[in-house]
Amino acid sequence: MQEKIGGSQKTFLFEDIAERYHKDIINFFYRLLGNRFEAEDQAQNAFVKAYLKFDTLKDVNKVRSWLFSIAKNTAIDFFRKNKNREVAVDTDVLKNLSTVTGNEYIDQVVRKHIAHSVDNIVDNLNSRDRMIIKLLYYEGFSYEEICGILHVNKNTLKSQLRRARRILLKEIEARGIMDNVLSEETH
Repeated sequence: MQEKIGGSQKTFLFEDIAERYHKDIINFFYRLLGNRFEAEDQAQNAFVKAYLKFDTLKDVNKVRSWLFSIAKNTAIDFFRKNKNREVAVDTDVLKNLSTVTGNEYIDQVVRKHIAHSVDNIVDNLNSRDRMIIKLLYYEGFSYEEICGILHVNKNTLKSQLRRARRILLKEIEARGIMDNVLSEETH
């Protein structure tokens, strides 16, 4: 931001930003932590940090990347502080299950099985690879936005993403996830 913003104006602008991105930031943490309460706590921490660092926002058009960069650093801090702590994962899997035919149900179960298996693999990646995968595939950020959030150039990001994809593919193949799914479909 090019000019200094006064206290009440800063608060008003930040409230608008927080309202606009609140759900996105909570969902970002939820995908990383798997627990709604932890996600809300960490989102709150990220917004407090963002408010305190609001003067460092140089371009209002990049507020989303700036905010997710702060969220990323908050997540890293959380994982560092809680290395050995288990986080309870929500179990609302069947909450909104609609009535479907047998084949549709099997297709849903197969897709959920694949998604759950891949999520488990992603959750076991190192924090950097996990962050890249989740920002790209779960949050839908572009390469440029991820580069801004992680403070890396595009070639470094591509290299790190290539490595993370290789690890994912290797784990998917090692666990036979696609094999199991294909054999379930033929029975």
